[in-house]
Amino acid sequence: MKFNFIKIINSCLEIIWILPFIAFCIGYFSLQFFIADNIVQAPDLVGKDILHATKMSSIKKLNLRIIGEKEVADAIPGTIIKQNPLPHKLIKTHQSIFIVITKLPTPMVAPMFINKNQLQIEAICKEKNIKNRVYLLPANYPIGQCFAQIPSADQPLESKKMSSYISMGNPILYLFPDFTGIDLQEVLIFLEAYNISYDIFYKDQKISIPLKQNFTVLYQKPLAGTLVVPNNKLYVQLQVSSTP
Repeated sequence: MKFNFIKIINSCLEIIWILPFIAFCIGYFSLQFFIADNIVQAPDLVGKDILHATKMSSIKKLNLRIIGEKEVADAIPGTIIKQNPLPHKLIKTHQSIFIVITKLPTPMVAPMFINKNQLQIEAICKEKNIKNRVYLLPANYPIGQCFAQIPSADQPLESKKMSSYISMGNPILYLFPDFTGIDLQEVLIFLEAYNISYDIFYKDQKISIPLKQNFTVLYQKPLAGTLVVPNNKLYVQLQVSSTP
């Protein structure tokens, strides 16, 4: 059997122009088969912890990237609260999923009040939403200056409540005199000279001046010997009896 080589050659020449297209198609589909990424659904990672989310992503050949942290007091640190792409969206393998996770709030600590005045302390409390109880006390510090606080500076402040102790200066203290047995008129002259307020009681009834009869002091409050500052903030109660 003789081959017609000339006819075979002519036939090959007729189809040789399509060989590049055939080669291109073979190469393209080969690349798609061996290299191209597969399409998968993005897993639902919201509410999952990092370890669980990493396992779910690894199964689908996806990468996790943390792009933010948010302070949440009532959530376990590392819990995912946001993701992009959204759950169930079609994505390619080896694609990154961007997530936001929770972290514990930074604990508040007590600010420094010592050596600050009351206006400065009020400004700090307003800024940090702290409830402060002020105690005005005599002390060897400038008037209006804080000399003590509870809790101390930089200590944990869970309840956002503090106490500050403000100096009233160091007034001179006097021993309160003994009025018992003394005529009420003499006592009243003394109290009014120092602008000290008072109330008078006779047989459990409060009486006022002008007095209609003479009285003698039976009992007093503050008691004799009490350390006091003689000013208009001092208040005295006198229990009296009628003088025959």
